[in-house]
Amino acid sequence: MIYLDSAATTRPSAQVAEFLSDSLTKYYANPDSTHSEGMEASRQIEKARAIVAGVLKTKPEEIIFTSSGTEANNLAFFGVCDALKRRGNKIIVSDSEHPSVYMPVKELEKRGFEIIYLSTKGGVINLEELREALDERVILISVMLINNETGVIYDIQKIAETVESVYKNAEHKPYIHTDGVQAFGKININLNKLKVDMFSASAHKIHGIKGAGFLYLRKGTKLTPQIFGGDQERGLRSSTLNTPGIIAFGKAAEEINIQENQQIIDNLYNYAVQKIREKCPGVKFNQEGASISKYILSLRLPNVRSEIMLNYLSSRGIYISSGAACSSKKTGLQESTRVLLNYGLDKFSADFTVRVSFSKYNVFEEIDEFVNALADGIEKFAVY
Repeated sequence: MIYLDSAATTRPSAQVAEFLSDSLTKYYANPDSTHSEGMEASRQIEKARAIVAGVLKTKPEEIIFTSSGTEANNLAFFGVCDALKRRGNKIIVSDSEHPSVYMPVKELEKRGFEIIYLSTKGGVINLEELREALDERVILISVMLINNETGVIYDIQKIAETVESVYKNAEHKPYIHTDGVQAFGKININLNKLKVDMFSASAHKIHGIKGAGFLYLRKGTKLTPQIFGGDQERGLRSSTLNTPGIIAFGKAAEEINIQENQQIIDNLYNYAVQKIREKCPGVKFNQEGASISKYILSLRLPNVRSEIMLNYLSSRGIYISSGAACSSKKTGLQESTRVLLNYGLDKFSADFTVRVSFSKYNVFEEIDEFVNALADGIEKFAVY
């Protein structure tokens, strides 16, 4: 198997898998219990919280564990809008957000909130467009840090600085949220320098396991809980915590070596681009000219629809994607097409685009096999 779909989910590391297996039988007590086993489970969760916070150079008490990045995004949007709805009803997001942001804002629009979509054409947020949309009714701004379809890195710090300059004399300023699911553990992030109020991430994107995520919530940020019950996570997210998943999340975060991993990814990305240019000259690279994460490679195929190529590569044991895995089964190419069209591709190019995404476990030999199979698929299925 050649797995080149790590933007969808990553393979758990061997150490995480071993740590998880151990924690399932060692720390199975409810962390809210007051007996010694429950308190030990709680201590392990707090250790994981501190590790995760350390990656972001923030405080452990500002990390709220959730079941996923999707839940973290939903908590940010519905929590803030419930808390601040008397202050304003205007939300600003980019037009290329992940479905876990895009669908909540569509729901909030039904509830009477005004949604402003910032253009991401060419992989850039127009700061003047943002400035023009800012007024006293804006309560929340959200732009993802790294786009899961195109790999584009958006300049969140400049967005925050623009917001600060507009509201410097105002009584209140909007909260800023970023979906950091594709960024956490892959680029250096200092949340104080990034100047966001909320940041979402997920364990299974960094070689942890599914079922654990978090929302960073800057101290003082107002948020109304969306799940009620046992008052866990400072009362902001009730439900018995997924102790093994969170402990494994901490282990995965502990293993992060951004500089070392980036060197591996840079080499894989550059090697893939070189080999594709040599053996598949008709393939176009969607990311040229944009600031990108090399964990993601976006390719336009010459006259081969993406779903045909995906099926062909899958038959050869090679796995890539056409876009966001969480929505592809339900909507086909529709969700990916939205993002790619807003990025600047035409409908034809969007329908012929595939996404290759790397991890530290990939090797050059896998790239060779992928490129050879890609060339075979183009020769076999291209329609002129």
